[in-house]
Amino acid sequence: MVSREALAAVLRLARAGRGMSRDQLYAKIKTKIEPRHLQRLENAKTGVTLEMLGSIAEALSFDPIALLMVASSYDERLSIGERRADLKKEIQKLDALGIVADMPKHFSDGKLVKEKAGWSLPDSIIQEALKLRDKGFSQSETARELGIHQTTVGRIWRKAQD
Repeated sequence: MVSREALAAVLRLARAGRGMSRDQLYAKIKTKIEPRHLQRLENAKTGVTLEMLGSIAEALSFDPIALLMVASSYDERLSIGERRADLKKEIQKLDALGIVADMPKHFSDGKLVKEKAGWSLPDSIIQEALKLRDKGFSQSETARELGIHQTTVGRIWRKAQD
């Protein structure tokens, strides 16, 4: 986790390291934010969106991930090398889950493919709910067995009939 305080310090230090005043940084940011908001960010009075961090990082000629890494290293009381090793392990976990390989499936023409609203259940739960129905289980018994809400079971069963 990156605290507001650590990120504020990194942003302040990065700006100072580039020899820029807050006004100069503000003028260089392409996606305009209020000057007061920039001051509040540097004093940990407000949070930052990813888009805003990206714009500030670009204006400072840094990668936003590098800024976050320095801040998180400080928060975790780790050296940059230790934090890099931790992040490498985390990325390997994401890769093992297939997230890295599946990323392109969630985009079309460079845009994120929208998902339907609501909670999506894994197919295995849906199939198990239908099997339990076929075995004569009630909706409440099926819900308890699968650890889902009874109304969800009812919705699964109704959809299967349609």
